[in-house]
Amino acid sequence: MENKKFSKYLLAIPAVILLAGALLVLSYFMKPRAQREDYKRISSTRYDSVFLSMFPLDNYREEDFSGYYGLTLLKTSYCIPRFQVMEQYMKKISKSGNAIRTVYLGIRPDMTDPEELRSLITRYPSAGFEILLSFPSASYWTGLSQEDYDRILADYCDFLTALPYSSNSHFYFLADQEWLIANPANYESEWLSAEDASLTAMTHMNPGYQYLVTEEKAASLCSSLTELTEKLRREPETFPDLSDMCILFFGDSVIGNFVGTLSIPGVVAGLSGATVFNCGYGGNSAVMATPDAVALPSILDAFFSRDLSALPETEQVYRGISAYLADPPEDKELCFVINYGLNDYFCGYDIASEDPLDVSTFSGAMRKAVQTIRANRPDARIILCTPNFVNFFDAGTEPHGSKGYVLTDYVEVVTALSRELGTDLLDNYNELGITVNNHEEYLQDMVHPNLPCRYIIGKNICSLIGNLRRTQQ
Repeated sequence: MENKKFSKYLLAIPAVILLAGALLVLSYFMKPRAQREDYKRISSTRYDSVFLSMFPLDNYREEDFSGYYGLTLLKTSYCIPRFQVMEQYMKKISKSGNAIRTVYLGIRPDMTDPEELRSLITRYPSAGFEILLSFPSASYWTGLSQEDYDRILADYCDFLTALPYSSNSHFYFLADQEWLIANPANYESEWLSAEDASLTAMTHMNPGYQYLVTEEKAASLCSSLTELTEKLRREPETFPDLSDMCILFFGDSVIGNFVGTLSIPGVVAGLSGATVFNCGYGGNSAVMATPDAVALPSILDAFFSRDLSALPETEQVYRGISAYLADPPEDKELCFVINYGLNDYFCGYDIASEDPLDVSTFSGAMRKAVQTIRANRPDARIILCTPNFVNFFDAGTEPHGSKGYVLTDYVEVVTALSRELGTDLLDNYNELGITVNNHEEYLQDMVHPNLPCRYIIGKNICSLIGNLRRTQQ
């Protein structure tokens, strides 16, 4: 009798194995396709780092992690809905045979808690964890009901103040940055950041940058997130619709060294809908130090003659003008934004001479530029921008050139020319409020506007044009 029972058990084993296998197969195919594809790559690919996230990673590029950090990264495609699924991913990764150096995690504080995260980090002590907390767009925060807003804001604040710090983990927080979340051009959807914003977030996932969270900063980050999101909900900022405008930006590195949605032209486009072209040239000056120099007057001559042979093809000025000439939006109002003066001061170029159109002087070169624009496009709007405050050379007070010019001399030229020639004026020197005491809040290297400052300048350009339009109606 016992032998018969034993035989039945033996006969049942294959059936149990088959059933278990069937359930495993069924469980696999019941998973979302993106998750199944991730699992295949996890098992078949060689990598030393991974990026898993609870928010979309579509615009983070694996090759950027190689270029910036020297990592061979596997970026998963599935937007992980629960922390338990993230744990399953880590188990798969740990069994892949790859020695993992760095684990990047995109975490939504409203979908997990610090204790779950602590447990995961503790389980993999040999890996370094770089953890980016989610930064949804302003439209996400403003679209929430009051009940949902209070709950989710509390989730963020509770998470920040209870982060599981350890020797192998760093946390980064950008959700309180207005320049990021309030520019619609930085997002493809409320949770999906666009390419430039994703790249910026990735390059700032580094302990050396200001977006690293520390225990000392956690409370202030919570306060700044609360202050920003409440302001956006209570007093949403509006900007003029400039979709009927084409704005061409000519300038030095303040314009030309930054491209995409996080540049000054990019901010203007994102906030107003204007068509923009960045024709800036880093290191350039308005003054033509020699007759054949590539400077503001000769750049505008090249623009209107459509002959770019004198412009270096590797520079943004060439790319920007080429893009405009390839498809000029003829049905839009044209506006030229001219931002020069810093390099003219750094080089100590003369301010003026007896010839008002002497392009070897700053006022002559700027006056010639306005004249050239009006001769070719008398209908165009022109905005002259003063150079911004710098903290180099004793905050711009160190005399340069044979006549001892200081930075404010060049600022005054732009202001005076705007009055003389009847152009519009954006006074970046005085109106931004940058001083010796606060310059680190605005300048990334004592000269160039940082991300928040470029956002402010872009906002100011939009507001300036909007106000001028209203007064002219």
